[in-house]
Amino acid sequence: MQLVKTRNRAGMALALFAVVASSPTLAQEHDHEEGSDQAGMSHYSEDFTKMATKFIELAEAMPADKYSWQPMDGVRTVSQVFMLMAAEYYAVPAAWGVETPEGVPAGNQVFSTLPEVTDKDEVLRHLRVSSEHFGQAIENLTAEKMHSEIQFFGQTRSVMQAVYVIAGDMHEHLGQAIAYARMNEVVPPWTARQQESPSN
Repeated sequence: MQLVKTRNRAGMALALFAVVASSPTLAQEHDHEEGSDQAGMSHYSEDFTKMATKFIELAEAMPADKYSWQPMDGVRTVSQVFMLMAAEYYAVPAAWGVETPEGVPAGNQVFSTLPEVTDKDEVLRHLRVSSEHFGQAIENLTAEKMHSEIQFFGQTRSVMQAVYVIAGDMHEHLGQAIAYARMNEVVPPWTARQQESPSN
C-alpha cells in the first residue's frame, strides 16, 4: 500500500472507535457484527495511512540533531518514539504469521533492537519500510484470518482486536511526537500547510 494523503473523513470518531475496540470484550462484539469486517478494515486502513504519513512527515521535519532529545530523563527520545512505531509495524503482522522484511529481527525482538537506531536517515527508512509492510499485511487479511486467535503481548486476541489496539497506540504516540516537535519549535508539516492556505 502506497502512503498517500487522505481526506479527514475518519477523524476523531474513528480514533475513539479504535480505543474502544482495544477492549477485548467490546472488540469481540465488533468482530461478530455481521458484514462489518470489511467496512471496518477499510476505515482502519484509511486511518492507518493518515497516521503513518504524519509520523514520516514529523520525522522528516525534526532536525537530525534533535533525534536524541527527550523532555526529561527516563522517557523516550525523539528517535525512540519513531522507532517504537516502526517496531510495532514490523512485529504485529508477525504475530499472525507474516514474515518480517529481510534484515529485520523477527517478532518481538524488534522492540529491543530498533530503539538503538538513532540516525535520522535510518529512522526514516524503517518508518517507510515498516509502514508499507504493515499496510500490505492489513490489505492481505482475509475474513477468516481476522477472526483467528493469536498471542498478542501476553494475551489471546483475534487479529482484528490486535490491529485495533495498534490504532489506539498510533494516535497516542502521534500526540507524543507532535508534543516533542512543538517543544523543539518544529511546526507539524500538515499544520504548516493549513497556515499557508487558511481557506483549505
